[in-house]
Amino acid sequence: MAFPLGRIEEIQKKPDNFRLLERVPWTQEGVSFPYDVSAPVGDEVPVLFLDHETTGFDHENDAIIELGMVKALVSPSTGQVATLISVTSLYNDPGFPIPEVITDITGITDAMVSGQTIETDDILDWFSDDPIVVAHNASFDRPFFDEQFPALDRLRWACSQQDVPWREMGFESAKLEYLLLKRGYFYDGHRAATDCLALAFLLTNVNKASRALFANESKVQYQVKAWGSPFNCKDALKSRGYRWAPEEKVWHTMVKEDDLRDELEALSLLYSSGGERAEIIKLTSRDRYR
Repeated sequence: MAFPLGRIEEIQKKPDNFRLLERVPWTQEGVSFPYDVSAPVGDEVPVLFLDHETTGFDHENDAIIELGMVKALVSPSTGQVATLISVTSLYNDPGFPIPEVITDITGITDAMVSGQTIETDDILDWFSDDPIVVAHNASFDRPFFDEQFPALDRLRWACSQQDVPWREMGFESAKLEYLLLKRGYFYDGHRAATDCLALAFLLTNVNKASRALFANESKVQYQVKAWGSPFNCKDALKSRGYRWAPEEKVWHTMVKEDDLRDELEALSLLYSSGGERAEIIKLTSRDRYR
């Protein structure tokens, strides 16, 4: 919907009845890269914002149709992007027709991706300095990425949904579009590079979120597998954030190092020797979100 220029007089009379939304500045026409955002403070690290458009949700049976990446230098101490170095969007032919619903959502057609393939060598330079890879739903994006580029399966990953306590910061949802709307911005979603720029802008706009993301990326976490949990415990496990792994047939969750003891005690209260029977796997950001 275009801005209602014919209602300017009404807006001026009753400004409290209206809200102004601005297109995310870094996605506006005419912006070129590299783009200096703020003065560096000296501790900047390379960050790669990454997003996929895919034919579906199953990384084993679906495929990437677009890969978007934004390379940036970001300060962990301030949470600010100093420089947006480069931006790219690459198409990938899945080898089968793109479902109509995906084309409706993304605008990506079979003709746009026909004959195009993203090889590891095409993107290798983007990862030469071991950047922190940030995706807004890393649990979705990493399995697709690792499936397509197995030689790059030891990157550091961070998730701007799960590694940022958005609710504690006053947001009711962690959906990217919602978060930006709450800050007064909009963007044309479901195109990979645009989504990456929108995410980078959000994190520098809410820099405490960016600082939380960096802090959690550097921490060790633990995967807890609740072996031996009886069927009647499934609802209690789900309420604690456990998910079912159908291949292993076990409920599992991720906990922070400080919360591990409490989690094991909770399992022991839930079912006999639950904490003692649990499998505990230490994970760094190179292991998470697979």
